[in-house]
Amino acid sequence: MLFYLFIILCNIFLNQAAILKCDFETACNDFNTDSNWGLTDGAHPQSMNHDHTLNTSLGHYIFYNPSSGSSFQIAEIKTNDWLSLSTDRAVCFQMWYFTPRILLPFNIQLVQGDDEQLTRIAASIPGKDPSSNDWALINIVLPSEKFKIFIRLNNTGRPLVFDDISVDYCDELHPTPTKILYECDFESSCSEDFVSLPAYPYQWSVLKASDAIKIENKAPSVDYTFGNQSGHYALLPISKVVGAGNVG
Repeated sequence: MLFYLFIILCNIFLNQAAILKCDFETACNDFNTDSNWGLTDGAHPQSMNHDHTLNTSLGHYIFYNPSSGSSFQIAEIKTNDWLSLSTDRAVCFQMWYFTPRILLPFNIQLVQGDDEQLTRIAASIPGKDPSSNDWALINIVLPSEKFKIFIRLNNTGRPLVFDDISVDYCDELHPTPTKILYECDFESSCSEDFVSLPAYPYQWSVLKASDAIKIENKAPSVDYTFGNQSGHYALLPISKVVGAGNVG
């Protein structure tokens, strides 16, 4: 009997565990804060005499403490790891914040790409929530894509405090559909949209898989769209690459 009770309790615990979570009562390993943020509690308030997690003066939260001087550019908090969300269940980003200032804007951004340069804004918060003088919730349904989450601001105003930052399953039945900005399977006229940049000494070619392997023996033997040798894809033969950085 005790064994079955143990199994039930373990399942409850696992089901309640968030994908990512920082409540600042223990070490925060899921999100990385830069040097513009400090940790405090309600007994040493930075505009709030209680946290959100425990709702007491003993609870902890982080506060915005921007670096002074002309070198300051941007403050950020970001996920340490990439998120790759499934399509079978909706996932939400949530955090609680407070500022007494009507205007103290910051953004929640989704960042993609190997160099983390492809950025889109998921939410823009102008400042104080006019409906509350306490902690206010930010809730964002996340897309089923691979990305990192960044919280960014370039305003040196204060005070601004955050608590209970998390990524977890939410109540929505389905996640936000993936937003496709552009797609091309190289089987239609979209192939004409792709040209090699004139400043680079290389030439991309759109070829059948059966022809591509005749030019480059390490090329894929089938395409992705149809999974056979009749399908097309874009190929840059190794012989056309004359040095590092010449592919683009």
